[in-house]
Amino acid sequence: MDHESSVEPVAAAEPTAPAAPTLSRRRRSLWPLVAALTVLVVALAVALVVVRSVDDDRPRAAVGQLFDSPFQQDDLADYGEVLLPWARTKAGAGDVREELPDLLGAAANVRAPEGGRFVRVEVKLEKDYQIPLSAIARPYAQETEVVLRADGRDYPVTGRGGLVLDPNGPLQQGGGRWVAVEGDPTELEVRVTVDGVTQVVDASDGSVEAGQAVDLAELPSQEEIRDAPDTPCGAPRRLDDSEVRVDYRPGLECRVQFTLRTPYVDGLGWAEEGREFFIVHVVRPHRLSLVSGRGDDTTYWDDELELSARLGDAEPLRPAGNVNQLNAGFLSIQDPDDPDQLVFDVARGEPVADLTIDYRGEATDGEPFVSERRPVHFQWTIAGGDLS
Repeated sequence: MDHESSVEPVAAAEPTAPAAPTLSRRRRSLWPLVAALTVLVVALAVALVVVRSVDDDRPRAAVGQLFDSPFQQDDLADYGEVLLPWARTKAGAGDVREELPDLLGAAANVRAPEGGRFVRVEVKLEKDYQIPLSAIARPYAQETEVVLRADGRDYPVTGRGGLVLDPNGPLQQGGGRWVAVEGDPTELEVRVTVDGVTQVVDASDGSVEAGQAVDLAELPSQEEIRDAPDTPCGAPRRLDDSEVRVDYRPGLECRVQFTLRTPYVDGLGWAEEGREFFIVHVVRPHRLSLVSGRGDDTTYWDDELELSARLGDAEPLRPAGNVNQLNAGFLSIQDPDDPDQLVFDVARGEPVADLTIDYRGEATDGEPFVSERRPVHFQWTIAGGDLS
């Protein structure tokens, strides 16, 4: 007997979804893409540099060439104080660059030397910059030389097209320059030399080796000199035997306007070790009116006086010089007292000896046809303790 099958149909199994990839697997799969993009970016950058170097037809600066910047620059990181015989300045270097600053958004029209850089150097006057300058002649004799030392090589920054530092020069003194240098220097110094004495500024921290120039810091300000009281010379001695006498006694004036101890005098240079210069400004008459006789027998004499002086037994280093002639530089102010200057060499910091001042002349009668001459000689002595 036949039997029907009682087996029921079974439904087909649904396909199982694959498991989601983990975060670490996704990152591993992105690395090849990132690497490829990096290689592409580097290749494009190299290509741009190559294209630019090929297309850049700007001339290269010569090593040592100087460039001015027409725009105000930010301050350097470090400055050092440099004392000139006439001015307080601050000097520094740094900001090493492959390109000069652009001009209103346009690239500079010159490139650095092959494999070289541009280095910025500045020497700027301080706000209260003036140091009283002593000199025996005009114009100012010594030049201020500024040199950038970069990795042991020197690059002058003064001279043609460079910085100007001159007390008789224009109002715009010092400033900044870009110097084209070899290589990519890391050790920078600014070296400022006046009359054989060099001050060295370490550009990395602004420290200064000043040498003998450090003594300039002890000089008083112009205001202190101006406000210092005069020292009267006192009563003179008459050392001639002439019978002529002073017609107007107040005209026989003698007073020390001021004194100054300084390590430097332009035209003489730096004082020797352990020594310094002692500057004396003396106010005195250049002519005197003299008389002799009485009543109808009165004779009037004219005398042109010459000044000489000694400090103890020491003569001045140069004959007396007129201060207004020495100050006849750019925008100088003439002294209405018209003093004379004396310069002595003294021991540094030691008390000075007594100052002896002599007026000598020859009184004449009968100008313009001189019929008689009479010598005259007045002498003052001022205690050294009154001059300090």
